[in-house]
Order: sequence, then C-alpha cells, then structure tokens
Amino acid sequence: MSTPTLFVSLGSLVVGLSSLPANAGLVASYEIGIGANTASIQIDQEDGDAYLFNVHWSGGSYTSWQAMLDADAALEGLSLQYDTYSWGVFLTGVTIDGDTDFGFGDLWPIENYWHFWLHDTAEWEMASFGATERALFDGARDAWVFGSPIAPQGVPAPGALALTLAWSAVCRGRCRSARRRASPGH
Repeated sequence: MSTPTLFVSLGSLVVGLSSLPANAGLVASYEIGIGANTASIQIDQEDGDAYLFNVHWSGGSYTSWQAMLDADAALEGLSLQYDTYSWGVFLTGVTIDGDTDFGFGDLWPIENYWHFWLHDTAEWEMASFGATERALFDGARDAWVFGSPIAPQGVPAPGALALTLAWSAVCRGRCRSARRRASPGH
C-alpha cells in the first residue's frame, strides 16, 4: 500500500470513527425562533433517544427555561409537564412525538427525574441551579437527561456533517490521484 493510499485510508477511518459517537441516539434536530443568538438544548430520554433544539433569540436576558417554553409553544409534538415553586421550576415530564419520560424522583434508588446539565467548559457538568436561573448566551449548550446521572450523549456539533463530507471529498481526490500514479506505464 503506497503512502498516499495509507494516508487516505487512515484519514477516512479517523473521520468515520469520530462521527460515530457524534450521531449516537439523535432522533431529530429542531430550529426554534429567530435572532442573532443561538443556544442548544438537548433532551436525552431514558430509551437513548436524543433531541436537539437550536433556539434563536435577539436582545437581552433569556433563560434556559424560557427557551424550553418557546420550544414547547413552537412544536406540536413537544409537551412539557412541570411544577412551579417559589424557588423555580421542577420538570417532571417531556413528551416528544409520543416518546415520553415522566417522574418525580420518588422511586429511590431509581432516578426517575430529569437532570439538568451545562456545557460551559470543555465537558458537561450537572447544574447546581435550575433552568429558570440559567442565563443563556450565544453558543450556550444545556441538556436534560432522564433517569441517569450520566452526562448527555454526544450529538453532532454544528458543522460536523459538513466537515465529514469535505474530508471524504479530499480523501476520494487523493485516492484517485494515488491510483493514477501507481498504474502501469507511468
């Protein structure tokens, strides 16, 4: 195997493997609202299905909970169940296109409740405050995970598919070029 062919093969393998966890469980992605700012809110249901909401807004203060309510109002297949208290909101249920998880956290040791996560640093961290207190910013990433204290699963980052397709095109071009140089008579 020639060096260019080896490079193309290894490059294709790296792109292929790096895109595997990025697509784990993503059922649908939705664009909500309009505006210059965008934040992503991910919903991971207990059965492994993940839904991604890219919420757009303009202007000042906008909380993660406001984004959830906007998504609920905008999408016919989305339904939120929650209780409101003086300290904030307790999310009890999410239904997306018939896929439902509901719980109050009352079945210990079973974690039948929603965990709220933030991705403001290099990794996901469980929030130490609620979504009503979470001020979103352009590029913010939040998630809700039902029934597990495990961090949200990987979903495609913006542009991941475009990068994979571009790399595949580069690899195909290099592979054709390598075959022409290696063919008899050259």
